[in-house]
Amino acid sequence: MDFQHCLRLLELKTCSSQEEARRAYRDLVRVWHPDRFSGDPRLRRKAEEKVKELNIAYEELIRHLERRASRDHDSTPDPGSREADSMGSTEALFEAGTRTILTLWHSLSRAVRAAVGENQDEATERHDRNRGS
Repeated sequence: MDFQHCLRLLELKTCSSQEEARRAYRDLVRVWHPDRFSGDPRLRRKAEEKVKELNIAYEELIRHLERRASRDHDSTPDPGSREADSMGSTEALFEAGTRTILTLWHSLSRAVRAAVGENQDEATERHDRNRGS
């Protein structure tokens, strides 16, 4: 996915910061979160695809912004900013971990909902058979 496409998906300007990207990503995931469309399977699938696109765009954009920041830092070294650099990489690591956890949580919650739905169907069938006997 190219950089300009990532910006368009996240509704950002070219000169956006990592913080702006993070806020835009979170806002759009809130808007498109598949759980908001639980009553309509067709819309839920569309929302799942949209969130996948947003995840990829956000990851690509953050990588690009980090590379840009690294290039800018390399061209004008400032020894006093080492702490700020380590904070940036810590924040990036935290964001990556958060994305991973949210993706796993989403997958797990879908699997649990599917399993609970199947169990409810089986319980209903058993109940109906027992009432008919």
